[in-house]
Amino acid sequence: MVNDMLQSAAELALPAPGPSLSFHVFPHLPVELQQKIWRYSLAPRIVEVHARRSHYADDFQHGGVPKWQSGCNNPAALSVNSGARSAALDCYPIKLPLATIAPCEHAGDSINDLNRVLYINPEVDTVVVLGDLDYRRMSHLLTDLGLRDPKGKGLRRLAVSASWTYHQGAGDTIRMLVQHMFPKLIEMTVFMYAERLPPADWAGGVCSLEDCSGTDYYKRYAMGRGQQMKDGDKWMVIGKKELRVMELTFRHGW
Repeated sequence: MVNDMLQSAAELALPAPGPSLSFHVFPHLPVELQQKIWRYSLAPRIVEVHARRSHYADDFQHGGVPKWQSGCNNPAALSVNSGARSAALDCYPIKLPLATIAPCEHAGDSINDLNRVLYINPEVDTVVVLGDLDYRRMSHLLTDLGLRDPKGKGLRRLAVSASWTYHQGAGDTIRMLVQHMFPKLIEMTVFMYAERLPPADWAGGVCSLEDCSGTDYYKRYAMGRGQQMKDGDKWMVIGKKELRVMELTFRHGW
């Protein structure tokens, strides 16, 4: 009797079990419903690409196509199971080949890593291009993404460094470039991160574009070099929407 009472008291003292994070019936759902659930899990992403510091012997220096590198992870759904991978491949139709990570002291920008591609959904993902203004590289990149898009429309959302906007007449030049060469672009973002490469301790992670309108450096940019990116007191429209000025951040994980 005493033992029963002690056991009951111990059971009452235990914390109530929390809600289960497992969805045990998922494998038994119809395949079509599983695919819909996987597709809903694939949120829009911010993916960065960058070029290493150029070597004089790199292929693009002599008329070849520029190559790109990225520290972003591909969607985890690509590695879960065949159903998740199928849904992810439908969602991310573009596979951008990435170059080997080679020291800038040696030529290697022309070498693609056959085992590394960056999966992109051109309709909703934002591609972040690090580094200074380079119209030739950008033209090659956006044209390549358009050719790899099964729908033929190419990238809709692009983010570039604020350093792009520092030269005289940058606003009109960028707007004209988008209108004539990439008319399908919906939204353009300028970010304040100024480095050509991601942080040295960051690889295999994710990026975010975050509001920085309350910071001093945003206010200095808006009142200074950013003035030529405005129409009156508002940011100019590039693509279909008003330009966004944000901060680019990096974190580890998925």
